[in-house]
Order: sequence, then structure tokens, then C-alpha cells
Amino acid sequence: MAHEMQTPTGPTGSPGYGGSYGVPPDAREGHGWLTFAAVLFFAAALANGLWGIAALANDSYFSVDELLFGDLSMWGVFYICLAVLQVVVGYLILRRSPVGAVMGIGLALLHGLVALMSIGAYPIWTVIVVVLDGLIIYGLTVYGFAEA
Repeated sequence: MAHEMQTPTGPTGSPGYGGSYGVPPDAREGHGWLTFAAVLFFAAALANGLWGIAALANDSYFSVDELLFGDLSMWGVFYICLAVLQVVVGYLILRRSPVGAVMGIGLALLHGLVALMSIGAYPIWTVIVVVLDGLIIYGLTVYGFAEA
């Protein structure tokens, strides 16, 4: 008696690949990660905007001698420009734009590198920012390029 070997089939009938291999992802898959990334960009924009305004308005909030390079006015303008970029990227991510995902990955990398410049002054805060930037990069690389 010949015994036929049966291969397991997935939902699409393809043999041996299991549940989701070869099946297009659900349209809602990853929306939580993208919303998380966008909300973090908006929160970072608010914080960076406030730091930029504080650096421009009142020099007594920051210690000038702890700056790696430049002066407070330069860093104030830099943080305000960074905040504007973060708002734009957050909006593009909410619109599910692949351009927003690419810009978001680059901006999260830049933001993490800038945060690392202050690790001597704010070690715990810097680690938190770098971890959050890493989560943003993860969410955008895994789910940011799916077709809307």
C-alpha cells in the first residue's frame, strides 16, 4: 500500500510555507508603529522647539561652557529648524508617505547622533532618546514602505 505524503498548505494553498508566507500583509498591519513614530516626532518637535526658543530668548537656562561647539544662538536656530522638520516628517508619516519614512529614518538617526553629543551632561535622558529613536527607525523600516 503506497502512502501518499501530504504537505501542509497555507491559506493560499501554497505547499509547505505556513500561515503568512506569500500572503500580502493586512492593510492595517503596522499602523500602530507608524502612528507611534509620528507621535514621537510631534513630541520631539515640541521639545526641540521649546529648547530652541529658550536658547534664543534667555541664555541663563543653558551652560555655554558645556557646548561641544558653536554658541547658543546657533544651537537655538538648529533646534527650531529640527523641530520644523520633525513636524513635517510626522505629518508625512501619518499620511503613510514612503518619502516620510525615508526622511523619518534619516531624521531619527540625526536626532540620535545629536543626543549623543550631550551624553556627558544628561546620560539617562540621552539613553532614553537613543532608544526611542531606535524604535522609530524599526517601525519605519519594517512598516513605513508598505503600500497604502
